[in-house]
Amino acid sequence: MKVEKIDFVWAVISFVIVGISFHMGYLLYGLLIIYALMTVLFIYHIFTVKKRLSGTSAAYGTVTGYHTKKERCTYYYPVVEYETDDGRNISSVYLYPDKEMKYEIGDEKMICYDPDDPIFFYFADRENELTENYYRYIVFGSVFAVIVVILIFALK
Repeated sequence: MKVEKIDFVWAVISFVIVGISFHMGYLLYGLLIIYALMTVLFIYHIFTVKKRLSGTSAAYGTVTGYHTKKERCTYYYPVVEYETDDGRNISSVYLYPDKEMKYEIGDEKMICYDPDDPIFFYFADRENELTENYYRYIVFGSVFAVIVVILIFALK
């Protein structure tokens, strides 16, 4: 996930909101404002991703191996080779890991890549992975926001 200027601005604004709302004795209201702004930011990111996806080109890619990363468990990142519309051969690692090897080495899969940045690709059948975390954060954040609203009314 790429960090943009808007993310830095968001961090500064949220610190200011927390500071001011805490100083004035309305920290819970400040947290609700931060959640509302966070939701707007995530919706912006979702539209940005979807806009980028609308300009992609389709190609068949061959899974040539896996990049692995060990943390609590082993994560597998498929390495895919494909040819762009202008004839360039690209080898790129998928951004989203799996806990198991989903594809056999040598499998040909439909991928979509960005012609302006051909290293960026996604598997055509896994497009939702690019935005699902934003939706997840919005839903879990709304649960938190409802709890805060209940607390505000309970404390009055």
